[in-house]
Amino acid sequence: MLCCLLFLHSSLQAQEPVISISPQTLEVKAVLDQLQQKGGINFMYSDLGNELSRKITLSPASGAISALLQQLTNQTNLSFHRSGNTIAIKLSVADKGKGTVQGVVTDAARLPVAGVTVTLSGGQRITVTDEQGRFTFKELPVGKYTLQLTHVSYADKQQQLTISNGKTSNIQIVLSPSEASSAMNPVVVTGQYRPQSLNKSIYRVEVIDKKQIQNMAVSTVAELLKQQLNIEIENQSGLGRAKIRVLGLNSQYMKILMDNIPIAGDENMGSDVDLSTISLDDVERVEIVKGAMGVEYGANSISGVINIITKKTSRNKTDLTFELQEETVRNEYNLSGKPEAKGRHIQRMNLSHKLKDNLSIGGSVSRDQFNGYWGEREGAGLILDAIDPYYPPQRGYEWSPKISWNGNAYISRTGKRLNLFYKFNYFTSQLTNYGQVPTGFLLKDEQIIINAGVNNDYRNERYNQHLSIRGDFWKDAYYSVDVSLQKNGLEHRRQAINLEDNSVLDKSYGIPGSERLKATDWQKYYQSQGFYAKGTLLKPIVTDKLDYNLGFEMDNTTGNQGYTSWFNDVSLSTPVEKTLFTGAAYSSFEWNVSKKIMVRPGFRVNYSSHLHMRTNQSVTTRYRLNDRNDLRLIVGTSTRFPNYEELYSWFVDAVHDYRGNPDLRPEYGKSAELQWAHHRELKSNLRLETSLSSLFQHINDRIVSITYREPGQTQLTGRNTYTNENKYNGLLNQLNINLVSDKFNIALAGSVLAYRGDDDATANNYKGFLSTTQGSAQFTYVFPLAIRVAVFYRYVGRQPMYSFIPQGPIGPDLQPAGYLKVLNKTDAYHNMDCNIARSFWKEKLDLRLGVRDLFDVRDISYKAIDPPPGITGQTQTIRLFYGRSYFVKLSYNLFN
Repeated sequence: MLCCLLFLHSSLQAQEPVISISPQTLEVKAVLDQLQQKGGINFMYSDLGNELSRKITLSPASGAISALLQQLTNQTNLSFHRSGNTIAIKLSVADKGKGTVQGVVTDAARLPVAGVTVTLSGGQRITVTDEQGRFTFKELPVGKYTLQLTHVSYADKQQQLTISNGKTSNIQIVLSPSEASSAMNPVVVTGQYRPQSLNKSIYRVEVIDKKQIQNMAVSTVAELLKQQLNIEIENQSGLGRAKIRVLGLNSQYMKILMDNIPIAGDENMGSDVDLSTISLDDVERVEIVKGAMGVEYGANSISGVINIITKKTSRNKTDLTFELQEETVRNEYNLSGKPEAKGRHIQRMNLSHKLKDNLSIGGSVSRDQFNGYWGEREGAGLILDAIDPYYPPQRGYEWSPKISWNGNAYISRTGKRLNLFYKFNYFTSQLTNYGQVPTGFLLKDEQIIINAGVNNDYRNERYNQHLSIRGDFWKDAYYSVDVSLQKNGLEHRRQAINLEDNSVLDKSYGIPGSERLKATDWQKYYQSQGFYAKGTLLKPIVTDKLDYNLGFEMDNTTGNQGYTSWFNDVSLSTPVEKTLFTGAAYSSFEWNVSKKIMVRPGFRVNYSSHLHMRTNQSVTTRYRLNDRNDLRLIVGTSTRFPNYEELYSWFVDAVHDYRGNPDLRPEYGKSAELQWAHHRELKSNLRLETSLSSLFQHINDRIVSITYREPGQTQLTGRNTYTNENKYNGLLNQLNINLVSDKFNIALAGSVLAYRGDDDATANNYKGFLSTTQGSAQFTYVFPLAIRVAVFYRYVGRQPMYSFIPQGPIGPDLQPAGYLKVLNKTDAYHNMDCNIARSFWKEKLDLRLGVRDLFDVRDISYKAIDPPPGITGQTQTIRLFYGRSYFVKLSYNLFN
């Protein structure tokens, strides 16, 4: 009987026509349409859900109708019942079995995201993630499904999954912040155990993101930070260098990091860094934390840390970007070659590529040619007329010309268990400071007098190699290891120039204006090179309740304190090269006391091969008032070790006595900050964040420069050295308001900074705190036709400081009887940059036009306020900018 039925079924199939379906992969509905047209049959069905839109692959794509329908049955939840030329289609779930899907939704820092709407296959099932980011769908018929995830703060995402009979599918989905959310609540790493969203950070972190960097169209970190409140950039126009001043303290109190690793500065790692040498070629964002960060980042972080985060993965399969930027330098610009060249010309190329989903390589190279600001001067001083030579009465530049090259290369591998990142960076620059006044000079061999000048050449070279390893292991433990090898050097030479033909004179002739000092070959000016390593281990003790962090840090740096100062033409420093080793062990734990309260106490022991051992402590508390309001109380300490100049400088002869003090003690600073933060969703794609903070600082054993004489000393000058005798108190109150949407971004900030004590006098000489006010406003908007406008404004009020003038009779120790205290203040000033941009050719080409320093600010005065009778005070000039300039920037992304 069975044989007869099989024979009958085969006979029926043999009688059916052979039908070919094209293409081989297509939706079920398209297969049914072709069967209906080519096979002469009708299909009847009602609600089949999303089964008709499911894509299937037919193999083979031709055959009898029954054979093709059988393939549909195998790949879908459909069943077919034939009666003559009519086939009824039904959902078949009973025979297919059922399964479950369980998921966890996190952000990029692998933190759970609550309130995510999860829709299953076009609306059949909907749920919302809980506090732990979890969701579940049960009793699902086997088959393939699509999950749609939406959240106001994150970009929409789709996830494909397959349900098997009787099985539970476990998936993890990572959401990326939406554009508006990224601007308001980015993921930060500074001061965190792991990458953490800003709203959940234990510290108050100021973030300058990639979009703002692009909107400002700046090229170095020095240019980027000039719009930040309470950060001053001290420009050295002659040397082309830029140092930072934060909360009234100089660059030795703020630690500069790149990807959590200190950058080699003039004499050590992380402090006194020339910010004009740090290019923004591949920088993703800059994170700033103010206040003592000694436990997390060690010595020289009394004012805080600036962490420069670089690119580590390719956004697309391949990204290749070319940039060209042309700028005027105030009203000066041309495309001429040297020596008539004017303006600023920048070229940059960035390349990144994904070898695999978790493996990326990339690199960048840039050239920045700043042709100086001529101003009232006449440049290098070439002969203009060979018959009647003309030598400019004011040779040189107001801002020295400088050419810089920067190159980066990286490779990164990402994964839950192992993340690897290696980066190599190389920077070099060449600058010439042209002597400003031509001088009659005797050529000894020829016995003729010529017009000559002096050129001071400076070249900077820095490289660093950075290897980062991090990941999860052993019961949710997390580890990180960072290793860095760096070298930074500034070299200097002096050359005599014959202005008859602009040639370099032989060194044996000496330097015009001096009979003592010879011209020089390249000599070390500042040098530092060393090996740095840092490692941490994070172990959850009680899941979601208590985490313990243990770390170490080591820094073996060789510094060369070179020719740091001059007395007329005499170098006042003998180069001294020393190697200092510093090491530290630190630990902290993060305790979620309740859903509202988080506490992190920490402790560090610092060891130095030469200086006294010091400890640092910190306690950070975050109190979550509700979903919109947080309070933070941050108390911390930090140490500043003396630099090489303060320890080892030495120039002593019959008339000079300049020397360091190897017995200096490290400075010790502490700070306390109370901060309130408020954030809310005003409506879809519109968020508001407000913060109000008050920060207090105190520093003991400030290192200051002093001059003294021993009894009976007959030298013309006293001993110039350093000692620990100063104190400093600072108080900063600041208000920030940010409003962000997908169309605009408005950021307003204001602050009052007060301080008592400065670099040159003790706090006891102050009657009270001196104060200054600052304000800033940043505005970006996307108009119709995708036209983007960006405006950056900053106001800096009058900045006060005391000076101390010797008075009274000179005592037996040749010291004055006392000092007269005179209050000085700078001028207030405004700074504004603005630009407009638009993209073309499917956003491959971006054009930006803008103006810097709209109010044409260049210098401000520093002078006495109501000086006592007979004391006029001395007016000094502080160089800020070179005036209003214009720029155009073109960016072309080949694979956008």
